[in-house]
Amino acid sequence: MTRVANYVVAYEATAQGREALELGIAMARSTAAELRICLVLQRLTAAPAKIHAASGDFEVLLADQAKKWLDQAAGWVPADITATTHMLWADSTSEGLIQAAADLESDRIVVGAARGGLFNRFTIGSVANALLHASPVPVALAPHGYHAPAELTRITCAIGTRPGWETLLDSLVAFTDGLGIELRFVTLVEVDAAREKHSPVAAGSTAHLDAVLAYYERHSTSHGIITTEVGTGKSVEDAVEALDWRPDELAFVGSSRLAAPRTIFLGITAHRMLHALPVPLVVVPTSPARS
Repeated sequence: MTRVANYVVAYEATAQGREALELGIAMARSTAAELRICLVLQRLTAAPAKIHAASGDFEVLLADQAKKWLDQAAGWVPADITATTHMLWADSTSEGLIQAAADLESDRIVVGAARGGLFNRFTIGSVANALLHASPVPVALAPHGYHAPAELTRITCAIGTRPGWETLLDSLVAFTDGLGIELRFVTLVEVDAAREKHSPVAAGSTAHLDAVLAYYERHSTSHGIITTEVGTGKSVEDAVEALDWRPDELAFVGSSRLAAPRTIFLGITAHRMLHALPVPLVVVPTSPARS
């Protein structure tokens, strides 16, 4: 029996939680995956015996309210997507989400942006930040104001030239298995504006993209159009903004080489990308590459 992928959605009764759900819907619709809508409630710290009963009553009320929130979230999921709801207790939201992903054998965790960012831009909150430095599965980040499109039409994979890029490709291969979606592989290059077109670094990036394309085509079962592009600018942010982006697009990026095996660690370049990126981003943990 073929295993059905599923994604943990970090839900809360806020705009941030709704944006995470919207991204989960967009990804599940494209990949025929299921959603596990998870609301994590933080355990109360140890309390004196005389107020223990009151704390217990509060937890009962909180759990009752959480169930109502989850029922509302489930009602927003389109009929063509299978979703289940899960209420969890944990010492922290990120800890609960990582445990949920393990218990539910989930393929990725989906979170929303914190408040305070500009429209369609990221502001990483405490939960997302913790996940981006500890999650053993890919983390998908929804930008502020995100709404699920009818379908995702393109995936952009931002890939560096340092060793380890194959693991990012392996995750992309798994996500696009059998899909006809358009793929774009890009390398971001910081160069002086006067030398952009003739930069030897940019030329080397083009050659690297050829190797990336060959690796992907050797392992992939997708059948969409594939393109490559070098984004250049005076900064990573400028390079990102120099590329065209669609509202129905998804971006992939790998973890820093500082990451422990099979764990995410958001690198400096990826963090700078978030300042300019107008589309959802999937950050992939490190892992051994296939041959």
